[in-house]
Amino acid sequence: MQNDIDFDFNALKISQLGYVYKDIRKQASVMEQFFGIPKFTVLGPLEMKIVLRGKETKWTVTGAFSRLFNGIEIELVQPESGESIHQEFLDQGNEGIHHIQYNVDDLKTVIEKFRQECIGVLQTGTIIGLRYAYMDTESLLGIIVEFSAIKKGRKRR
Repeated sequence: MQNDIDFDFNALKISQLGYVYKDIRKQASVMEQFFGIPKFTVLGPLEMKIVLRGKETKWTVTGAFSRLFNGIEIELVQPESGESIHQEFLDQGNEGIHHIQYNVDDLKTVIEKFRQECIGVLQTGTIIGLRYAYMDTESLLGIIVEFSAIKKGRKRR
């Protein structure tokens, strides 16, 4: 394996836990009541352009967001229509934890580092100034890893 891109994975901290459900409002209520997670904010449905395994497409999604007290964001994803890795997850009979997310400064460098390790990109897109890439890490790690980066000129909240 080639390794000529300097990137320190140990310096990263998990910024988000992503879950996929058929009914995120129901699941948000469960998480709020059972785990004491602060009230979720629901956004959508939103239609978004994405690149899924190298092919441009659109999908519609509803999302819900909250934050754990240690600062980790909880994202609940409910695919509404179209193709996405989230819909594939549901189509396989799954619901629950889907991905972990790390924030990075340079998404392009991270994607290239993974490519050098023969790990491809499943899905990419942009939402509200945030560029993201889901990497094909499930067979290696048992979970999908997502990296996100704020577009240059925008500030992270």
